[in-house]
Amino acid sequence: MELYTYISLHSFVEGCMKPAGEPAFILQAENLLYTVAREEYQYGLSLLRKAIGEYEVQKGIPKEESKQAIPFFREKRRMLIGPEMDLYKLSFYEDGTFLPGKVKDSGLPYLRLSLDYEQLAEHCLFENMFLIRCKYDEGQVLANFVTQMEREYDKFFFDEEHSGFTADSRFFSLLCNACLEVKNPACAPEKEWRLTVLRNPADAGYRYEDGQLRPFVPISLPLNVIRKVTLLDSETEELNFSALAGFMQQVGLSPERYLEGLLEQ
Repeated sequence: MELYTYISLHSFVEGCMKPAGEPAFILQAENLLYTVAREEYQYGLSLLRKAIGEYEVQKGIPKEESKQAIPFFREKRRMLIGPEMDLYKLSFYEDGTFLPGKVKDSGLPYLRLSLDYEQLAEHCLFENMFLIRCKYDEGQVLANFVTQMEREYDKFFFDEEHSGFTADSRFFSLLCNACLEVKNPACAPEKEWRLTVLRNPADAGYRYEDGQLRPFVPISLPLNVIRKVTLLDSETEELNFSALAGFMQQVGLSPERYLEGLLEQ
């Protein structure tokens, strides 16, 4: 199976490198809570909150003892409660014809990279990164959250001043899953996967662009995960296409083998 991701030509050229070891390219993983629409991650969190309520109804827990109103975010921070860790993600898609809005609207030359799923998954496992498939079945997600409340409900707490978990709680993982994995069923045609990492804010990089300070984490991937490189709108990008072929040759990606439009039959 192949997964597809999009990267600007500028970022691809800047990110490719030839270190002493294996050639690699670097992608900038974005902070999920800064880059996706608020309603997108709030959708998954709303299902988790609903699951808490449904579990309480099943167990006959009085409303005055309900935990359903537990805050999910730190005060005045775009950060989940729990460990001081942020969520970073790269997006991949099963459907090579799906074009994300940011690519359509950029006005810049973009590449579509076709990546080998098995090579990518193996690299993620070795580097302690997570490659997850997004979930679009609302009923299934809700039922799964309710089931997990059997183990987790007694392990988190909150009052007017404090929120917290026991040492063996997985509630933070549930919060992460709700943000990272769960998407509205209307988005199902995207068939999105996400490569995700958790980082302390002190370990992230920061750049200022378009009036916004944006945290990011560089993710290094070996060149051998690439199966094909496609320059979008290559018919109108003649000079970029020609130069890209030369650049790929320089970094060890034979254009005759990898560049769409020059592929040997």
